[in-house]
Amino acid sequence: MDGFRKARDLAWSWILNNPLNTSSPAWDRWTGYYEDVPKDTENVNDMTSMMTAYYILSHEDPSAVDPHWRLHAGHLIDRSRALLGRGPFFGAWAIDEQLRPDGGITGASSVDTEYLPHGSALLAVDNRGCCSRAGLVCRTSQWGAINAMFYEKTGDGAARENAFRSLNYATYSAGSDGKIACCGQGTGGEYWFEDGYADAGRSFMWALGAMPEFAPIGQDHLLRSSSVVQKVQYGNRSVEYRTFAKSGTEVFRLSFKPVHVMAGGAALTQRSDLKEEGYTVQPLQGGDYVVRVHHTRSNELTVRGG
Repeated sequence: MDGFRKARDLAWSWILNNPLNTSSPAWDRWTGYYEDVPKDTENVNDMTSMMTAYYILSHEDPSAVDPHWRLHAGHLIDRSRALLGRGPFFGAWAIDEQLRPDGGITGASSVDTEYLPHGSALLAVDNRGCCSRAGLVCRTSQWGAINAMFYEKTGDGAARENAFRSLNYATYSAGSDGKIACCGQGTGGEYWFEDGYADAGRSFMWALGAMPEFAPIGQDHLLRSSSVVQKVQYGNRSVEYRTFAKSGTEVFRLSFKPVHVMAGGAALTQRSDLKEEGYTVQPLQGGDYVVRVHHTRSNELTVRGG
């Protein structure tokens, strides 16, 4: 475990001192990712930059890992939209995959040259990018999710609006049969498994965990857990679940108000915050509730309504 911590801390220190450091020659230089195209350092994408934003915002206290977290996460969100954004479509931004997958600029709108690699020969021209004029479901949903997480930490209204509109837009890539097209319905019917069912699905879970008010109305859902969830069973005004770790925090949207929350048979106390073991209840419009549970003694938990 010490070896993992050392590697993590070394990597994070490098990121803070280089691509997140405006004084560094490596400022805003993020690596390419996609393995199915030739290496091209000017073929910019937002995979590593947005995962960096996720890493920052996934901490309960982002300042614990980055004193300038608000500035950095906000910049990375803006960078993705400026470089790869398509639209807006009725207020919703779609996000593309990369600038030029085939060695040339070959697909949509315009590039904000402020965010291009320093000294780049790329020009802001029409018809660039990959892979459709509609953007990609994986990149659009992740951008929406990171905006949702930014709103959760900051209360930034623009981030909330971005999350709401882009996540809604991303749902248009899903058909009624459950298939998720990479680039929107009616764009050739390409179904990329990772993009549709791993990336997009995961991004929606990130978003709903950050903003439970986006989850379905009148239903019961476990939306986020700090530990692996091994079992969850929904009953009549009740949820029973088991996590891998005895200590953890979970987020629910419930159609009922809890009156008993138990951890290993011991009752937890309703509190105003989760600094200690217990649970909080936040009413939503329409009669639903956001419930957050913090437990330290058991991984077997039950939430029951009256």
